[in-house]
Amino acid sequence: MYNNLLKNKTINKISQILVSIFLVLEGKKRKKIKSEIKNIYRNYKKIELTKLIRDKYPDYYCIFSRYGIGDIFFIASLLKEFKKKNGSKIVYFTEKKRLVNFLKAFPSIDHVVFDKDIKFLQEEQTLQRHMQKGTLNKLFFPYRGAKKTYTFSDNYNNMLDMPLDTARELPVINKKNYIKAEEEFEKLKLNPQNTVLLIPDATMFDYRIIDSVFWINLAGKLQNPGYEVVFNCNMPEYKHFKCTFLPIMDFLAFTKQVKYIVSFRSGISDLLAGMNMFNMSVIYPPNLEVIWADALQFHNLHKWHEQKYDNEFDNIFNIHSLNATFKTDKIDEIIYDYNDERIIERITNNCKK
Repeated sequence: MYNNLLKNKTINKISQILVSIFLVLEGKKRKKIKSEIKNIYRNYKKIELTKLIRDKYPDYYCIFSRYGIGDIFFIASLLKEFKKKNGSKIVYFTEKKRLVNFLKAFPSIDHVVFDKDIKFLQEEQTLQRHMQKGTLNKLFFPYRGAKKTYTFSDNYNNMLDMPLDTARELPVINKKNYIKAEEEFEKLKLNPQNTVLLIPDATMFDYRIIDSVFWINLAGKLQNPGYEVVFNCNMPEYKHFKCTFLPIMDFLAFTKQVKYIVSFRSGISDLLAGMNMFNMSVIYPPNLEVIWADALQFHNLHKWHEQKYDNEFDNIFNIHSLNATFKTDKIDEIIYDYNDERIIERITNNCKK
């Protein structure tokens, strides 16, 4: 009975709160009980989700990836050709509700399943070797067959057993997305053809290595010749500027219409380049230094692979050129060297072209 009650998400949460309230003075005991409560719910959800996949999607390729927007793009854009090669349908699982419409915009994804607790299955991380039907294919780290000559996206091609030159299918920006974008331009009183979009943050890399002062100075320099500047973020540092933070597909409709984009290297810049938006300057960390959001987690995982004499993992720690990834030379790629004045001048000159 106790176990069955704790399988309910609300009761599970209330139980943890009550434990915290009534066992204030017994820290170790409190932590132990709360951990047991969490484990009961976690294990139940693992069984429930595994059964859902087995019963409802036995003939589907079931995919669960990192929720980084670049990672999802690299996988989802290959699924049209993947289906041609392998047949069957595809269901994509996500723990982030905001990603549902983005995933649905890829025509080759047949179903999207949102469940915040799908993350519990990530704990059973294994090296992805070959895609299988009726089981959850966890495409988290692109290290299968990694080589230093491969870009980040090449490794996802390898995980899906697709050729490196596979044509990509782009997410469909529909009429409603463009209407939402037009409403945003009107609300912010922006002329799209004169607008420069600044994207200063990132999820995976530590964007704080470039101080907000740089972005504020860049915005000021762009405004002097008459460009209209908008930040794609909700950060307090930029509250005195015009800011937007649209859902992903509306955001893509918005970016399709602006004059120029300046972005810190991120999954968003992967997505924009993948959508053939080359009117862009992308700023990379100094010396291509990788500063992970959760460095300890990756360090430990890397160490485990070293102990196993598995060097396939090395390539995940490299930041790859967008021009190399998307076989172009049109993106202005800048390695940040702390010479703000020179970089700002370079970007403002790009906007004039």
